[in-house]
Amino acid sequence: MSVTIRNYRDEDLQAVVEVINAADSVDQLDEATSVARLRQRLGQPDFDPYRDVFVATDEDAHVVGHARLELDTGPEQSFFYTTPTVHPDWREQGIERQLLERLWKRAHERRRDLRSSRVYFHAYCAVHQTVTVALFESFGLQPMRYSPYMVCQPLDNLAQPQLPPGIEVRPYVQGQDDQSALKTLNESFADDWEFVPTTMETLIYWTASSTFRAELSRVALDGDEVIGLCLCTVSEDRFKRLGRRDGHVNVLAVRPPYGRRGLGSALLLTCLHALKRAGMESATLDTDIDNPTQAMSLYERVGFREVWRWVTYGREIQ
Repeated sequence: MSVTIRNYRDEDLQAVVEVINAADSVDQLDEATSVARLRQRLGQPDFDPYRDVFVATDEDAHVVGHARLELDTGPEQSFFYTTPTVHPDWREQGIERQLLERLWKRAHERRRDLRSSRVYFHAYCAVHQTVTVALFESFGLQPMRYSPYMVCQPLDNLAQPQLPPGIEVRPYVQGQDDQSALKTLNESFADDWEFVPTTMETLIYWTASSTFRAELSRVALDGDEVIGLCLCTVSEDRFKRLGRRDGHVNVLAVRPPYGRRGLGSALLLTCLHALKRAGMESATLDTDIDNPTQAMSLYERVGFREVWRWVTYGREIQ
């Protein structure tokens, strides 16, 4: 049966959510979403859903696949990110490759408008998704990085945070902490292999998300100066799907002059205790296995364990 690849339309929103959730019900990769969450995702900076999102439809015009081309752009390097998602009943019929080809073409179109000297096309999947891995490799993409997905469960018997002398921790205050948080993020991740400076527009977009929980997030202060942060999200629609109340640790960042003093683990433990008090039964996060700050070892010491591993495939766009 033939399919058509076309640009996204507003009326596709519900159908795309259903495809994503049907795929996640099989893959179990915590990628499921809701109409509200996907609508918010489509409103991100540097993104045009009508040109950067594609759907695959069958002969009856039903949506059976979807893919987004998201962009993280900076002065020195930029990255396009994607992963084609196809309904389980329609897999291994060439739809994933058709979507990937359309994404690659769109990335080339957008590359002409970017000032970065280096631009990369990245696609991700779990390492155990062997069919997708084979697709990426046949497309000329190379494995770039591995990122463990980790869980801390249950949130019992957590150690008490031990803050370095003179450092205080309090909840994140939107509007008050944004500028210092931006500085902390960019200083903390400057040596990351995919580093692109976070902009205030992107930070405000992210903290305005319905899933962001400022009251469960924390900033560390040396006097009045923010020197570290831990930002958490909670999504009610995940609870039923996961079978438990889970909070996600999106960002843990410590400015380099304050590293190697136990501040990262103290911030993380403070947030885990806050999540537990809020009724969470577990916490999840993603990390980079080659993180220069050895973040994975920190997470394991606190109580996280690896569940599966993401792999990022990529190639440079000339």
